Amino acid sequence: ALVSTQSTGSHNVIYYYTNYAFISALLIVYCIISSPLLLLAITVSGTACYLISTQKEGKTLQIGGHTFTPKDQALIAACISLPLLFFASAGTVIFWVIGLTCSVVGIHASMMQLPNEDGTEFSEMNAVV
Repeated sequence: ALVSTQSTGSHNVIYYYTNYAFISALLIVYCIISSPLLLLAITVSGTACYLISTQKEGKTLQIGGHTFTPKDQALIAACISLPLLFFASAGTVIFWVIGLTCSVVGIHASMMQLPNEDGTEFSEMNAVV
């Protein structure tokens, strides 16, 4: 029974891969929308990385007599982003999404039947006489 369940699960994970990826994406979007601090942290981090990456090569930033290279700017952005992501519980969200996705995928993949030899998805019901 365990071998057939494992075989069914392995086949169905491959067969329904895009559905499972969509479920994961929906869970991630739900987590981001339901946590305003996480949304703020991701927005700040993404904006900082985007602004740093769109600068011309070798361009430095002058603030208060200090010169910051793009490498320094990335380090400052990381030093600001990491505490924001920590306080927004980004790690908890990641493990929650992974755990829930694995549970849903595992249950669904082990419960679905394998397709028949002729390519139809479900077998016909035989009448018991």
